Amino acid sequence: MVPVPVSSRHLRDASARLVLDHLWDAGDVNGSALIEATGLSRATVHGVCDELIEQGWATELESLRAPDHRNGRPARRYAFDARAGVVVGVDAGQHRISATVADLRGVTLSRTDLPVSPKDGTTSRRLALIEEGILTALADADPRSVLAVAVGVPAPVDRDGRTSFQDNPFWELMNPDIGGHLHDRHGWTTLTDNDANLAAMAEHWRGHGRGARCHVTLLAGERFGAGVIDDGRLLRGAHGGVGEMRYLDVVEGVGSADGIAALVRDDALAQLRRLDGRTGSSLQELDPATLDAASVFAAALDEDPLAVSVVEHVAALLTRVVATFASIYDPERVIIAGAVAESCEPLLELVRHELDRYVDPPGIEVLASRLGREIVTVGAVKRSLDHVREHALEIAPAELR
Repeated sequence: MVPVPVSSRHLRDASARLVLDHLWDAGDVNGSALIEATGLSRATVHGVCDELIEQGWATELESLRAPDHRNGRPARRYAFDARAGVVVGVDAGQHRISATVADLRGVTLSRTDLPVSPKDGTTSRRLALIEEGILTALADADPRSVLAVAVGVPAPVDRDGRTSFQDNPFWELMNPDIGGHLHDRHGWTTLTDNDANLAAMAEHWRGHGRGARCHVTLLAGERFGAGVIDDGRLLRGAHGGVGEMRYLDVVEGVGSADGIAALVRDDALAQLRRLDGRTGSSLQELDPATLDAASVFAAALDEDPLAVSVVEHVAALLTRVVATFASIYDPERVIIAGAVAESCEPLLELVRHELDRYVDPPGIEVLASRLGREIVTVGAVKRSLDHVREHALEIAPAELR
């Protein structure tokens, strides 16, 4: 076999990648530490650092050591510049647009929320609201410094950011050409992804997914949607359909993909109507228009009989939902996420008690996410950061300033 020649540029890029990766994860380091960590020569390390400084990825710090008496120069110290640019994570939900701006280590710099009203139900309005949310969050940052934007949508999304499924007008509305719109308007690199996939990435990064190789994150608001991490990697499928839950329509004992928030609210309202004016629940004191899952869970903790009945019913449904994922993906953990996670512990206690009847081997952990209603934007920030890091050598932040 004839050896393939390796260009000096290829070697330089490989060296730059090694140095930049180490700087990205470390605090400030001196040249000797970089030489030891990368195995590169002193001349190569300092030459690469000079290039990274010129490109905007790194800074040189004042030396803390006395000059080296052999050459009369102090030891050089370097640090990754986490403010070389910013990334943006967006949760473009049906009822709310949330945008978070973060530095290149994922530290939140600003955040904004915009409501989505019924009159915003057109493609043009949706694109305008997403753009407005990003620009509002960027009010204190230079929009030219945006290195990547990731947008989560409640629709299946393939690897190219498109929704290939053709039988759902809602999905078409939720995922118009967001990337093309933002690139044409601002030149931003934009990544569109499924919201549950981003929630799973958030859990793997900063939530209950840390330390677990295989886990499922279940967004469980008005509709169920799942993100699946297997052996540390996000599963997508050929068309982005992994985690779509339409199959629940034909699962005995479940019958729909309605999420926890919808199931609890609707069951409570149905039971209240059956009381037909008779007293029997503290939930009767609430305005039916504002009754939500959190109020039902709170009433169940106070042993309200109607609320307890609702929680038991929904727990039986959720147990079957979790069991189907256990059978398909064999996860270590199933994480219930979204706004409902803050109050659903009474429900999960029942699910944990019943789940082992349906799964083999037993012992799957069922946990409530601690990342709150911003979980999708957290995952979107991580998606943006991963893209920037992967393509860093193709980007020169200094040129964007």
